Amino acid sequence: MQLSVILLFALACIPLVLAPGPSVAYVLTTTLSSGRRVGMSAVAGVEVGYLAHVIAAAVGVSAVLAASAEAFTAVKIAGALYLIWLGIHA
Repeated sequence: MQLSVILLFALACIPLVLAPGPSVAYVLTTTLSSGRRVGMSAVAGVEVGYLAHVIAAAVGVSAVLAASAEAFTAVKIAGALYLIWLGIHA
């Protein structure tokens, strides 16, 4: 791979790396609206979610979901139901 291509790719990645993601937006809005203690709880929740994702990937759940359309559909439906439940309670 040419150095110019690598440098162009790195340059294109900089805004993506610097832009805050949805978890940062969630923590900021929660902290600003509810205070520092609730904001720290939001940080803890986000980090526990990241940890669960890493553990699931490490034990091979990602490979199972990639290989099985039925399992992936079940996870999508469960996630959609959870989001609906959160929306109702919000």
